[in-house]
Amino acid sequence: MKTKFLKSIYAALLVALFATACDRDERMSEGTDQEEEQALETSSVGEDASDDALEIATQAEAQLTADGGRVNALCGTVTKDTENKIITIDFGDGCVGPYGKERKGKIIIAYSSTIGDNIANRIITFENYFVNNKGVTGTIELRDISINEAGNLQSVKRLVDLTVSFPNGERVVFNGSRTRELISGYADEDLFNNVYRITGSVTGQSTTGRSFTQEITEPIIADWTCAAQGNFARISGKVELTKLNGYTARKRTVDYGNGECDNTITITTFRRTYVVTVNQ
Repeated sequence: MKTKFLKSIYAALLVALFATACDRDERMSEGTDQEEEQALETSSVGEDASDDALEIATQAEAQLTADGGRVNALCGTVTKDTENKIITIDFGDGCVGPYGKERKGKIIIAYSSTIGDNIANRIITFENYFVNNKGVTGTIELRDISINEAGNLQSVKRLVDLTVSFPNGERVVFNGSRTRELISGYADEDLFNNVYRITGSVTGQSTTGRSFTQEITEPIIADWTCAAQGNFARISGKVELTKLNGYTARKRTVDYGNGECDNTITITTFRRTYVVTVNQ
């Protein structure tokens, strides 16, 4: 009888210790409010670097076609390797170009067919590339380019381990696809007036390694005439950050605005709503 009693006590102690350990591990995996907000900010601002790289690639192709490659308004040297179907934009040690941003390093664009073919797939990679001191690595694939039913140029932007590293040590990694529709500025002579409608979702990983899903719940409008004025290109639309590892399921949104040119975004968590001035 005594033996059975001792075994029961021992078993109860083991269960209690296991439960305590699990509870401690669960608490340790939980994120802080500050970390949650930081994940929202870096994921929202970080993807702007991929928008910017694609727009610079578009401008480089247009200027290369017109001028044959030179030091130009991009502030970098644009060259083409016809045999290997590659355009390289070399910003050297750094220069200030479109949208008032300083870029350095290289953007490399590989084409699936002839350079200058508007519907060719592109694979964009980076070599020691920085935009306003944010490092960019990984790959952007531009695929399924076509003219949609509305008569607009449309494509799929696929991010493969696209990593944006901020000067303060924060970083964000993206994987997934966005659909980009050029709703204004197609086939005109102005390189700086393109307007895009962006939809889709991506997964990501924050600085601390926490995974998340970023879904566009209201289409994002990116207006590069606003960027040319020194503002944020994304002027409207909403994004919801879900499945943030270490946090309970709750709504977290980023509002890019009401269509006006500015450099702010509005972030809402379960705790509060606040405005962030985007330092591009």
